[in-house]
Amino acid sequence: MAKYSIERTEFVPHPMGPSEGIIYDVADKGSMETTFGIKRKVSIKVQSLDHMMEDGRPFSVQKMMNISAHEASDLYKFRCAILQVGALTDEQAYSFDDSELLGKRIGYVCEHQVSQKNGQIYAHISTSVWPLTDQTKGEAILEAQSKEVIGGQAPDTAGAAQNKDLPF
Repeated sequence: MAKYSIERTEFVPHPMGPSEGIIYDVADKGSMETTFGIKRKVSIKVQSLDHMMEDGRPFSVQKMMNISAHEASDLYKFRCAILQVGALTDEQAYSFDDSELLGKRIGYVCEHQVSQKNGQIYAHISTSVWPLTDQTKGEAILEAQSKEVIGGQAPDTAGAAQNKDLPF
C-alpha cells in the first residue's frame, strides 16, 4: 500500500472588490443537494486580469448557479448582463450554450464568505457582473480543469477502465 505525503498550503482567496477578468470555464456540475432540494448546477470560472498571486499566476474565482431559465435566477440575470440584453428570448432561455460566455471579458465584484464548516474564507463572484468594453483586453492563461457533466451523469471517459486500479 502506498503512503502519500500531502503538502500543507495556505489558501489565499481572490481579493475582495471590483475586478476585471476572462471567463475561462463553464461546467455543468450535475445535480447537487442544496437547502432547497436537489438542483442542477453550473460553475462559471473567471481568471482575474488585475490580481496576481505571489507566484505570478492570476487569481481565479467562480460563481455556482442553478441551471434555470427562470428570469429571477442568477444564471438568467448573469447571462442577460453579459449579453447586454434586458431579457432572453425563449430560445435563449431554454438553450444555454457555454460558448456565449467562454472567453468573454467581464467586470465583476468579488465577495468573501466564511465557511461555517471550517472557518475558511472563500471568494465568489457576486451578482454584479458586466461586459468589458474592450473584449480583447488581457490574455487567458488558465485552462478549464473540470469535466463536463451531462444530465447529472459524468461523461464516459476513454481509458477509465484501464485505470480502475489506481488509488486516485
